[in-house]
Amino acid sequence: MNKSQLELIVEDIRREHLSRKIPSFHPQYGNESARFLFLLEAPGPMAVKSGFVQLDNDDQTAKNLNEQFNEAGLCSKDIALWNIVPWYLGNEGETKIRGAKSSDVKEALPYLDNVVKAITNLECIVLVGSAARKAHIHLSHSTTARLLSCHHPSPKVQNTVSGAAEENIEVFRFMLALHKTNLT
Repeated sequence: MNKSQLELIVEDIRREHLSRKIPSFHPQYGNESARFLFLLEAPGPMAVKSGFVQLDNDDQTAKNLNEQFNEAGLCSKDIALWNIVPWYLGNEGETKIRGAKSSDVKEALPYLDNVVKAITNLECIVLVGSAARKAHIHLSHSTTARLLSCHHPSPKVQNTVSGAAEENIEVFRFMLALHKTNLT
């Protein structure tokens, strides 16, 4: 079976960063045929453990985002999930992630360009959280896909920013409404 373009990109990143842990795109999502790319910050410990950036990872961030997607009516075939920084930024014990710095984002941007180019039906990129928003200017020069942003679904953000989950759902519904003419 032939590997997808996104799988090849992940393999390239892994070859260039042998000491870093880089989860893959999960095959249950649209990936190359996705309409919407959601860019989070960096893989957490559960993504490293499962080997995938996915909504089924056993952590509250994944659960929150999954609930928000369901509430908004997003379909798995329409999405691709990835991280602005594709490698794990946490401690050696893989129990705690650190925030992505501007230098981490800058280092990862060339890989992001390859990911965006590989998603042939891409209509919209959602920058999930403040770290992902650091790529906004870069992406505005490298893609014609609409750029939106939302709150990060981590418990830290969802529990401290009043209405964050509701605002995310509103952004996702807005995105779907803008692109409803392209639904198959």
